[in-house]
This record gives sequence, C-alpha cells and structure tokens, in this order.
Amino acid sequence: MASPSPCNWPVIRTVDSAIYFSASLPNPSIFLSFRAGSSKRPCLTTFSLNGSSSCITPPHISSAANQGLKKTVDSDHSTLQPNTLLVESDTRSLGRPALTFKSFFGRRSSWRRTLFASKRIRSVILLNVITIVYASNIPVVKEVEAIIDPAAFTAMRFTMSAILFIPLVLRARGDVGTRNAGIELGFWISLGYLMQALGLVTSDSGRASFLSMFSVIVVPLLDSMLGAKVPARTWFGALMSILGVAMLESSGSPPSVGDLLNFLSAVFFGVHTLRTEHISRNTKKENFLALIGYEVFIVALSSTLWHVLGGCFGGIQEFRPSSWTWAMLWNWMVTFPWIPAVYTGVFSTGLCLWVEVAAMRDISATETAIIYGLEPVWGAGFAWFLLGERWGSAGWIGAALVLGGSLTVQMFGSSPKKSGDEETK
Repeated sequence: MASPSPCNWPVIRTVDSAIYFSASLPNPSIFLSFRAGSSKRPCLTTFSLNGSSSCITPPHISSAANQGLKKTVDSDHSTLQPNTLLVESDTRSLGRPALTFKSFFGRRSSWRRTLFASKRIRSVILLNVITIVYASNIPVVKEVEAIIDPAAFTAMRFTMSAILFIPLVLRARGDVGTRNAGIELGFWISLGYLMQALGLVTSDSGRASFLSMFSVIVVPLLDSMLGAKVPARTWFGALMSILGVAMLESSGSPPSVGDLLNFLSAVFFGVHTLRTEHISRNTKKENFLALIGYEVFIVALSSTLWHVLGGCFGGIQEFRPSSWTWAMLWNWMVTFPWIPAVYTGVFSTGLCLWVEVAAMRDISATETAIIYGLEPVWGAGFAWFLLGERWGSAGWIGAALVLGGSLTVQMFGSSPKKSGDEETK
C-alpha cells in the first residue's frame, strides 16, 4: 500500500470544537478537538480508520511539540503538514461583563471587594471612623462644661449609655471571665475619662487633642516593658512627638495643670488600648456586647461616685434634699444638655467601644494607637471651626512634629514582636 502524500485538509468548525481530516500519518485518522463540559482544557479524540479510537487530554496545548508535532494555523483554514498534529480549541476570549448598577452596588460589588477585601482592612476603616468621633468629643465636652458641672454631665452621660446594656449584662451575669475583663477595662477607661474631663477645665480643646495623642507612644513603650521589642523608628517618633508637644506648649495659652491631666489621660487610654487587644482576642464574639456593658457600667458608677462625693464635700445645693422643689427639678431637666449627653454617651461611648473591641481582634494595640494618632488632626479641625481656637506659628510647627512622629511610627515602624514564644490560643 502506498504511503499517503502530504496534502491540505479542510477544517470543519463548530462552536466549541473542530474536526480535522488527516492522511499524513501512518494510519489515516480524524481528529476531533472539543471542550468537555465547563473545562477550559481541550480534549482531543482520534478516530482511526482501522477501527481504533482513543481519547487524550493534554495538560497543555504545547505538549504536542514534545511529540515532534507542529501546529500551523492560517487565518481561515488550518494546514496539517506531515508529522503534524493540530489541536484546536475555542480560543475566543470571554469579554468582561459590562459595568452595571448591580455590579457596582450589589452584594459582591467592586467597591465592597476593594474596601472590605480582608478583615484587617475593614477593621482599619472602622477604627479611623471612630477616631473622628472621639475627636469630636473634646469640643463638645468643652462647651458643655461652660454651662454645667463636668461631674454631673459625665455621670449622666455614662448612665444613659449603661442603661442600654442592662439586658446584655443580666444575660451574661454568670460569665465570670467576661465580667472581670469588663470591670478591668472599665477601670482604666474611667481614669482616662476623669483626667480628660478635669484637664479640659483649664486646657484648650485643640491642645488637649494633641496631648491625648501621646497614647501612640505610650502603647509601644508599655508593650516593650511587657517583653516586646520596639523598633528604633518608634523611639524616633517618640522624640519627635515630645519635641512637638514642647513647641505646642509655647503657643496659645500658658501651660496649666490641665495639660498634665490630659497627658495622664493619654497614659490611661494607652493602658486601656493595650488591655483591650489582649482581652478581645480571648473573648468570644457573642460576649462582646456584654463585655462592653460591664465596662460602661463601671464608668457610669465611677462617674456617679465622683459627682456625689464632689457634691457632698463641696456643699453643692443639689445634695441638700430639704431644698429640693418641683420647680428646681423642672428647671434642671429643661437646662440640661440632653443632646450632647446622648451623643457622647450612647454614640461616641457605647457604640464606639463595641466597634473598637471588635476591630482589635485583627489589629494590634500599637497599630490601633497609631490610627488614633490622627485624632489630634480632627480635634484641631473641630476646635478651629466650632470654638474659634487659634495657634501661633510655633504651635502649628509643634503640631506638625507630633503628627510627624505618629506617621513615622505608622509608615516605617513595625508592630513590636514578643521576645518570647507566643502563647498558643
């Protein structure tokens, strides 16, 4: 039998397959290339004229080259040369779906995939949002203290916040671990709020915002005392912040005791942030609200005790029941700043504390403090527009140094690493 001569054979194309006729091989064959199901890999089936049939699925189209075979494709027809095997597949590129309202705002929309690509990104965004809310607290409290006793406002503020958590606290009253953790966090944050409220009596709102940013440095320093290794850039950022605060003190009103109290509030808030990181990672998510409830209850209790003790020793008329009248009660209810109390108690205390505990499961205490370092920027902005506070050139330079120290830690520093082996959770 004479061997077949080289010749060109036509190609019959379908949607997802191609049929080739070849007589150039020892046994004249028909090649059928198609896609099996939804698979992207081509499947090649050979039908031999002598009755044998086989099916192979090459891992790559280029595997044909390993068999000494070459593929040649023309614009409209495919040419098979001697000792050539052509594997054809549907190479039409699938176009991207058109941008629609659903694709952009749907459940798996593009902006959701970008902003909420991971739990860490979501936590960073939430912490930045509550940073703005915390910064707005300072000018609000500053204005309220001009018309009402700071202790009375603080007690009412946290009492309103604690009322919302009563059902959650009662439900988790048997959980000793959650209760003890909430009491500890409430103690540290109570000291921070107390120092902040007392410091704002004699300190500027904008300056208090920048002094509160010292928690950015306090957290890694305390972390290093507990066995962590703090990067050198963190110390450089600390020196920049200290120099900035020194220049900040030389601008505006003269230094006061309130500045020292605001600095102490930053220390207590830093301890609270450090302990929140540890406690949040050892607490179940379903116990978060109960944890915040215990924390807010401790803050409300300490604020009420501060108000009662101050009134008893100060001889304030409010603590003389014999002098109380219905007219006095009505006048107090009318003049009390309820809107600031609801805002600072429910929104910027209860809600923000819950967001903070949830976010710090994925963000370290040092990184959280660095994010909170942007609070002075927002606080100065609120003080500028709401209170009309102004600084001199030295004050702005000092503020820039404080912010620069924070950004140095944020951009170039890394989170402290424990010197010992981490505990297995």
